[in-house]
Amino acid sequence: GKASLGISNLGKRFRSLFSQIMPFIGIWQAFSFAKQAVEISSDLTEVQNVVDVTFGDFKDKIESLSDVSITELGMSELTTKQISSRFQAMGTAMGIAQGNMADMSVELTRLTGDMASFYNVEQKAVGEDLEAIFTGQTKPLRQYGLDLTEATLQEWALKNGIDANVNSM
Repeated sequence: GKASLGISNLGKRFRSLFSQIMPFIGIWQAFSFAKQAVEISSDLTEVQNVVDVTFGDFKDKIESLSDVSITELGMSELTTKQISSRFQAMGTAMGIAQGNMADMSVELTRLTGDMASFYNVEQKAVGEDLEAIFTGQTKPLRQYGLDLTEATLQEWALKNGIDANVNSM
């Protein structure tokens, strides 16, 4: 009786309220999407400036990778350029020639995508962990099974016929 009539009326009011709110939700979603698209475009413009400076005459190497990064690595153009530019900047700051470093940056970016997929970790997080290669930190790499301590490197060098003091290297 009265309870089912009250529930029915409540349901009608809810549907009416929902139908009135829906257009605003649609407008909000469209606005949110447009805002996000503008932010991504702006970020891509900014990172392109970094690519142009850090890669210089070798920027075509990262442009080629970013053209196929979404299909080959599941990595957006923006993320590809952000990660590779950080590798490039760190390596060239250490004195590695820009062209050689460009090749290394491309390979490290590919490695970032592969490791992120394999370990189910965010690409940017893996990229930041791989930056440890340039900073001499070993802890970030251990979570991926990479042990680059002096003792491990010395053992590897000796096994591979390299008679050198890893500390001096």
